[in-house]
Amino acid sequence: MFHYFVGKIRHLGGETLLNNDIMGIQVHYLGKKDQGEFFLYPYLDDNKKTIFYYCFDTIEQKVMFETLLKINGVWPKTAFQISLLPPENLKQALKNVDVKFFQAIPWIGPKSAKKILLQLRGTFDVEDIQRMDIDQKLYKNIVASLKWFGYGADTIKSTLQKYEGTVTKDNISEVIKWIISNI
Repeated sequence: MFHYFVGKIRHLGGETLLNNDIMGIQVHYLGKKDQGEFFLYPYLDDNKKTIFYYCFDTIEQKVMFETLLKINGVWPKTAFQISLLPPENLKQALKNVDVKFFQAIPWIGPKSAKKILLQLRGTFDVEDIQRMDIDQKLYKNIVASLKWFGYGADTIKSTLQKYEGTVTKDNISEVIKWIISNI
């Protein structure tokens, strides 16, 4: 199996290949480089009896991917999406216990976002868990209230994710007004 490769990225049809003068490997790659050093993670899919290669620009991305795969319920596609996020954004989300940051990633719901956040932080502070639960309840209340007025749940959620302040019980009416004005 390959873990390190020097070559070029090529796109043929819907496939992405990493190749050099000797050989090529089909990979999952979402980076921006066209050529150079790449770090590979071979993933064995037991169901399909196939090996998939996930390709990363940096060793840090690969290490993050491996760390995420150790979290129960996090599958390769989700781990791949998270590992490619800018490290400074990820650190900020972890520092602020930002569940919405992780929920914005495809295939991550509220429970998975909390689990990932707590596992990556490495701490299980009761205060943080309570804060996430309160935030989640407020989030659900906002979506339910606005759905009643005919707004779509996806539209509400995407607009709410753009809200820069902290949602609390005290300012929930202001947040709802802000969402309505920004939909």
